[in-house]
Amino acid sequence: LSNVALGTASGGSKTADVDLRHPLGSPYNFFTWSEQLADFTRDVVLKEGASSNKVSLVCNSIGTMSSLQAVLDNPDLYDGVCVINPNYRELHSAEVPLPNFSMPVVRQIQRLLRENGRGLYDALAKKDTVREILKEPYAVIEAVDDELVSVLLDPLLTEGAADVVFDTLSYSAGPLPEQQLSSPHFPAKTAPVWVMYGRSDPWTPGARVESMMKYESVEKVIPLDGVGHCPHDEAPEVVNPIILEFLQRVKNI
Repeated sequence: LSNVALGTASGGSKTADVDLRHPLGSPYNFFTWSEQLADFTRDVVLKEGASSNKVSLVCNSIGTMSSLQAVLDNPDLYDGVCVINPNYRELHSAEVPLPNFSMPVVRQIQRLLRENGRGLYDALAKKDTVREILKEPYAVIEAVDDELVSVLLDPLLTEGAADVVFDTLSYSAGPLPEQQLSSPHFPAKTAPVWVMYGRSDPWTPGARVESMMKYESVEKVIPLDGVGHCPHDEAPEVVNPIILEFLQRVKNI
């Protein structure tokens, strides 16, 4: 896609080309993840006897693009999206500075990791290491407990997980939130979007999140004090009531 309007960390705007293809042709991309969400929605959530014919999505971080893409691809299945700390994918070719010069370097590093990074992966996939990594985006350090570490680490230790991680790290393409929300195919009137974010998140620029209010589908942007990238873990007593309010809102569509 050419000349797509995107946000900046300061809340301004820019235009960039957005390459939607995975550079490796990998199946690990937002379009197949959207298909998985739709399949799960049909086969599990909306199985025979379900009380509703539509589903509400709640997502965090990189799950933002998967959820918005699922709504774009299957507007008949979803009645809204509640986004918690959207991710803007800093290594996306549309996000890096001077992409004509920087992307060849990024691609080279990604290739080296795929081909020679298994030792590094095994060294990092340890409880203590994961715990320390999580302390960067989490403002509430007490939320980084043994249960959270296990929830994130256990899938990384299964067979084939390293290949998935390296393919995902090499995914410097695909949709971005502003591009998805500005699509004429996004069902703004039947799938409202609420966004919340932690003011202490070092990865998600608050001004860029606030600028998402300009999209027709975005009804609310809610800043949360004292929390970082995963407010649902750090302050569930604050986040859960907002989610319940959102669910009540979409019931009235």
